[in-house]
Amino acid sequence: MNRPSDPYTTRDSLTGVRAGIDRCLERTADPDHLTVSAPEVSTWSVQDHLEHLLLADRNVLDWVLKALTSPNPATMKQSPHEFGVALLARGSIPRGRGPAPDFTLPQGLASADVRAGLEALRALTAGLERQLTELDACRLTLPHHVLGHFTPAEWLRFLHLHHRHHAAIIHDILAA
Repeated sequence: MNRPSDPYTTRDSLTGVRAGIDRCLERTADPDHLTVSAPEVSTWSVQDHLEHLLLADRNVLDWVLKALTSPNPATMKQSPHEFGVALLARGSIPRGRGPAPDFTLPQGLASADVRAGLEALRALTAGLERQLTELDACRLTLPHHVLGHFTPAEWLRFLHLHHRHHAAIIHDILAA
């Protein structure tokens, strides 16, 4: 994702993902808030949003780790769609624009399992701090179901924005 005109670095994105995971962990510490829902804001409860983030992050970050150990092509074979590039550059995800893929839909995990999963993701992302150069250099891609193919660095940018998107929704649920 680090193009010359790009104001965001992979380090910024990884820091944002880690901060997002930390915010999710803070939310799991308050069981009274986990079941709060506000249908006028979202059909999901606070815990559903946290579980969705866990499932999405786990899927992408598992792939990122595999990509970093795979042979790296010289160039990307496929790229993000124009809308995907614009979204990453814009720095925010609009609400209600794209459905979550089935494998990221909340399944009703226990709050302790959500917390344990988020703690595992925090540890995993800590390990990525030492691989920033490799993350920037990797040209392998994984498709997003709406936005096209992203490299590991672009996926980290997306996950950062995805966390901010859901943090805003959770804020609005709790404020309703």
